[in-house]
Amino acid sequence: MKRTVFFISAVITLAGCSGTAPAVKEYTILPSKSVQSLSAPLASGSLRIAPAKTIPSLASKNIYYLREGGEAGKYLYSRWSDTPASLIERSLTSSLQERGVFGVLLSSTSTARPSYLLESDLNAFYHRFPIAGASEGYIDATYRLIDPTTNKTLGSKRFQLTVKASSDDAKGGVEALSKATEELSLQCTLWLSRQIQENQ
Repeated sequence: MKRTVFFISAVITLAGCSGTAPAVKEYTILPSKSVQSLSAPLASGSLRIAPAKTIPSLASKNIYYLREGGEAGKYLYSRWSDTPASLIERSLTSSLQERGVFGVLLSSTSTARPSYLLESDLNAFYHRFPIAGASEGYIDATYRLIDPTTNKTLGSKRFQLTVKASSDDAKGGVEALSKATEELSLQCTLWLSRQIQENQ
């Protein structure tokens, strides 16, 4: 009898272990044309976008959700193709190239001395679930335009964006955060355009 019970338990255990977990879905954010190109750069100099400063959880490829009360978690079978900061940087770089605000855009790893330096803090990049209403993509980022010669801050602006999600799952969160990233790139590009005009 004991051997029969052991056999049945072993079969159940093996059956549970043989099940395969769902495949992990990977998402990215594709840059898109967001503003009309200028006939000539507003600044003939160069801009380098410094790597964003962020909290440890947002330095990973996990897709995080945030509930009221500060409860945060990650989707188990969905992830970004790169870190949120890197996805935002690529989107902003594309927007600045399309607009033509600067004569030259340097990569964040470039050793060349830029005419301007753009620093940023990424404080939030979540699929957020408020107490009432639909879930949303939520981004909170602060940008600072620096003169690297004098280390003077030429301008600083905080951007907080929310875009309603079409569904309360990872796919809905990704779509909302993608739209929010596009809007962030547009607003930051226009803000930088104004800063350059005011500081020349």
